[in-house]
Amino acid sequence: MPESSYETLRYEVNSGIAEIILDRPPLNLIDRDSTLEYHAALKIADADSDVRVIIISGAGKGLSGGVDLKYLEKFESEDMRDFLHLFYVETLQIIRGLNKPIIAAVHGYAREGACTLAFACDMIIAADDADFGYPGVPNLAGPPGMHVWFLQRLIGRMRAAELIFTGEPITAKEAERLGLITRMVPAAKLKQEVRALAAKIGSMSPLALKRTRDLLYQMEDMDFVDVPEAALSALADAFDSEDGREARRAFIEKRKAIWSGK
Repeated sequence: MPESSYETLRYEVNSGIAEIILDRPPLNLIDRDSTLEYHAALKIADADSDVRVIIISGAGKGLSGGVDLKYLEKFESEDMRDFLHLFYVETLQIIRGLNKPIIAAVHGYAREGACTLAFACDMIIAADDADFGYPGVPNLAGPPGMHVWFLQRLIGRMRAAELIFTGEPITAKEAERLGLITRMVPAAKLKQEVRALAAKIGSMSPLALKRTRDLLYQMEDMDFVDVPEAALSALADAFDSEDGREARRAFIEKRKAIWSGK
């Protein structure tokens, strides 16, 4: 999809970094069209050999207010199931299958589905004015879906229960303390900090980034008895790759490595 074809987001590529900016004023609310455009942008960024790292952020006053309730108003149960399959299942499948890292840059508000978009990423850098909330139970009389899984994994069942049951937002400062985000930065420096992180990561071997990302997700649910063999295979394969050999040569020769991605 050409950059000019998007109606709910902006897609920009600079210096090996693809930025997907949710831009559906005033709240960047999520519906079927915005989800499909997000999927398309992710796939384009992943297929672009010039892109090393992906960033997702929001235009305006926050990342997103979550799913558009007016869009859902006439839904029956089956309609809701179809939409949630698109938004939850397919989005996560695409993100988990990416060949390159993805970073969420969050400022202002992130609510419900927006939290899913952020927590599905590899890292989250949040501005000090950001907060994260799950108003589904008090306001929608329903469970918050994938958020239950993400929150329990990231901060434990009891803190997850408090956030989900009360619907009260958590500040970026508290999210950082709990390990819910990678780190908090001043709002005025959010773009600068995220782009600097993306540039640092993007300077590394694309093959190493892909293999490391794959291993992170592979080990997430792995029984410990299987971990040593998986680690051994990953390290041995990396050692024998062209990028692995180039890394060792560059280190010995005290020069910058030239990556082939092989």
